[in-house]
Amino acid sequence: MKTFGTSIERAVQTGRFVFPIGLPTYFELDSMTDPATRETLTRLVDELSQGICITPFSERVGSELRKLRMSKLDEPEGLEDFLCSPIELMGIPTISTLGYLESYVDKETFNKAVFDALSELPFSFQLEIARTSLGAKWDNSRGITELNDGKAKHQSEIANLNTGIFIELTGGITTWFREEGIPISLLDIKRYALEAQYYWHKMPDSRAMPTLRVLSSLYGLMRYDPQRRYKNGDPNDFMVAASALPVADALYTDRKLANLLSDKRIELNRFSDCTVVSGFEDMAGHLEEQL
Repeated sequence: MKTFGTSIERAVQTGRFVFPIGLPTYFELDSMTDPATRETLTRLVDELSQGICITPFSERVGSELRKLRMSKLDEPEGLEDFLCSPIELMGIPTISTLGYLESYVDKETFNKAVFDALSELPFSFQLEIARTSLGAKWDNSRGITELNDGKAKHQSEIANLNTGIFIELTGGITTWFREEGIPISLLDIKRYALEAQYYWHKMPDSRAMPTLRVLSSLYGLMRYDPQRRYKNGDPNDFMVAASALPVADALYTDRKLANLLSDKRIELNRFSDCTVVSGFEDMAGHLEEQL
């Protein structure tokens, strides 16, 4: 672990490496409440992320569903479609112009100036805000019992992997529409899921809808395989993987997630060039090779 820490430090000093931060990592960082640890993290996150964060899950899914609905799945996506500023990670706050300013500055100009200013704020600013926020911090065990109970209850209904993926894809799409407050019929949800699954089957090397593909594949495999059980932190790890595999050069993780991602049945390597590395020794070695 010390060797990996040294490699990370050397990588940061070169200015050629970026370790973007997404919501799952943000929640886990915020759950560390020890003052000394918190202070160290607040300092390190800006050095590692260099002000770059990962587009929130809801925005990614919304973008992928729009492309599916408009039959534009062949449109390529750039790195900018997966990354955002730290302030965008939690949503740009709404700020209204003061009455006396409106005669001097038009609203569009004011809003752009505010957005530009907020976009320059470092990621540590988010942690500072969260430090004083009320309510419970992130708990990696939350929801795990329910996931395993649901899996056991319906295990006999999952005849094959495709069925598991379809059920998880349908559930994910349903959740997105519900949280966005957009009415949609169950028939349309199933149609979206079938179209997406058929597209991936027909074009396994396609990079289309990567967020939905990674999440539905991982959850679908978990649901189908009777030998697998969810462990603490799995939902967060799955979201990190869904963010990294489409665009990252490498994903550093634990062996459990690395083994799941490499399962030949879900073929995630068909569309992703991301190198998955697990174990501190291997992570340090991989990073040293890039220096």
